[in-house]
Amino acid sequence: MIIIISCLLSGCKSLIVIPQKEAYQTEDFINVVISDFVAKCSLFKKDSVFEVSVEDTLVKLSFQSEQSRWVLDTVYQNILVVDICGMEDDKEWYYPDAVIGSKGKLPSRYVIIEGKLFFWDDDNYPLTEEALSVFKRYNILTEMLEEGMIPEFTINDAAKAAHYYFCRGDASNYKRVVTNIATGYYDPPKLKCKCIGSSINKLCNNYPKYTRKLD
Repeated sequence: MIIIISCLLSGCKSLIVIPQKEAYQTEDFINVVISDFVAKCSLFKKDSVFEVSVEDTLVKLSFQSEQSRWVLDTVYQNILVVDICGMEDDKEWYYPDAVIGSKGKLPSRYVIIEGKLFFWDDDNYPLTEEALSVFKRYNILTEMLEEGMIPEFTINDAAKAAHYYFCRGDASNYKRVVTNIATGYYDPPKLKCKCIGSSINKLCNNYPKYTRKLD
């Protein structure tokens, strides 16, 4: 079985073939997500700038009414989540140490499709002059903050995002959920996942690796 998707991350216009393999890289999942989002998700038409984020292991919280707080409920070690949300009026804040060549100080990866910007963090990839120029052109950066300053955040509770739930070992096995509820605060969709390191016929679904309640 193979997956045919657009060659987004390398910037080429032709199609590439990604074979099934033992371990996928984060870029493989992001590539699939952006391809699906552009082709099939109505949210693509509503914004011009999108932030992509990856949750390596799905963690679900539950609300404890007696304590009036959210606590850890379930950890799904077989499930990886990639979110895409429109930026609207939000911007990326940064400190003086976010300079060309730095890592983890600002998002450093991006792709432009049909004139729309998708960007994400990659702590292993340095910030380039080209990326910084693109971010400034799309006006997604705040003014530089001085050390010790705390940035202001705005939250639009009605804004929807696309959440993509993947079986960790298979970039072709996923489900998309469009919602205004943050990942981890609702029950995830069911997926039939092969257990990592198991025989090909053994299925794990997205049953949790463990469940724990906090006091």
